[in-house]
This record gives sequence, C-alpha cells and structure tokens, in this order.
Amino acid sequence: MNWLKLTCLFALAFVLAIQAQAQVVELPQEELAKESVLPIFDRPTMVKNRNVVTAGKVDLNLSYGLALSEPIYNVNRFGVSGYYNTSENNAFGLIFAKSSSGLSMYAKQLAEPKFNLDFNRAPSPDQSLLFDWNWKMFYGKMSITKQAVFNTSIYTTLVGGLVKFTHKSYPAVAGGLGQKFFITNHLALRFDLRLFMHQAPIPFLDSSTTSDGSGVRGDRPVPTPDKFKERLTYTTVLDAGLTYLF
Repeated sequence: MNWLKLTCLFALAFVLAIQAQAQVVELPQEELAKESVLPIFDRPTMVKNRNVVTAGKVDLNLSYGLALSEPIYNVNRFGVSGYYNTSENNAFGLIFAKSSSGLSMYAKQLAEPKFNLDFNRAPSPDQSLLFDWNWKMFYGKMSITKQAVFNTSIYTTLVGGLVKFTHKSYPAVAGGLGQKFFITNHLALRFDLRLFMHQAPIPFLDSSTTSDGSGVRGDRPVPTPDKFKERLTYTTVLDAGLTYLF
C-alpha cells in the first residue's frame, strides 16, 4: 500500500508540473526589462528629420593646415576653399592654399656650424591650387546632454591640381578622409586629412655640384633650381577650419 500511495503522489506531482509549464504568464509591456533604453528628447523631430540640408547649396571654408610629414620646410599653411553640393552625397570645389615661408625647427638646427646645411638656398613650397571631390558617405547625429542634437558628416576627399614651388609647378594628387561637426545648421568645424603625392626638388646637393667642390657653404653663390634633382614626394597634410553653408 505504501508503495502504491508513493506512486500516486509522484504521478500527481508530475501532472501538476506539466500544467504549470503550460501556463502563459502575461505582463504589461512597460514592466518588461529591456537590454537597451532609448533616450527621450524634448524635441523628437530633431532626431527623426535631417537638420542640415546641403543639396544645391554652397559652402565656403577657411582653414589652417599642418604638413605632418614635412622635415625641411615650414609646416604651416593657410587656405580658402569653396564647394558646390550637387546632392546630399556629392560636393565639388576648389582649394587654394598658401604655404608659410621659412624652415622647420629641425632644418634650422641643421644650419648650425657643425652641420653647415642651409636649406634656404633650395626651392621651397609656395602655394597650391586643387580641385576637390567629396563623397559624403555618412550623415549622423549625436547628443551628449539630450538637450541638443549635433549633426556630423563623414566624407572622402579626392584631390587633383598643381603644387607650386618657388621655381616650378608640379601636378599633384591626394586622397583622404574628412569630417564636419555642425555647430548650427550653417556653421561647422571641418577637418581634412590627406596624403599628397607629387614630384618635388630634393633639397640636398652633394659637394660635386657646389661652386668649389668643397661642400662647405661659405660665400658660394645660391645654386640655380636646375641643380636640384627631383623625386616623387609623399606629404600628409591635416587641415582644420570653419565652414559656412549658404
């Protein structure tokens, strides 16, 4: 009998367990836990809609640049540029940049008597005129305080044009990436990182090309530009500036 009662109790427990598993418990959606929580904005339309419309508009830019990989000449340059946005994906424009005269701090150190190298006697970068195509591959928004939305755009930049030295102009091409951070719907911070490729004079002369063959600077005359050989040069340039969208 005890064995029979124990069997019945197990059977009853098994049936109750099956019924308990078959029950569906429904909870209100607001009480369910979520893995992520969406932020709540005071003005949700700012998040849903595109705030900055560029198609058919012109933007003008002022920039300050640094030639990050330039060892000899002054690394500073200043530029102006203008772009016409044919669509929300493409913009075409012209860039004019003026390089600062003088030498880098490393080249100035080489002018000391123990090195006796005066790079002021070599042709130096002067200015550049470039055609630029921007492909805007990403437009997005971000918010830190949830009180304001910042618009940002990431684009590729493909450049072709001329880089002028003090004696001659060279064809140049460049490619890179850029990003805009819009402060308002018209004013933005712009950053461009480009790798330039073009021919350039080598700012070194061996002793056989000096006036007396000694290799000592002294009072020998400034060598003519045709004394300097040319080579393919790569320069990384970072430009930062302000953009205004009309």
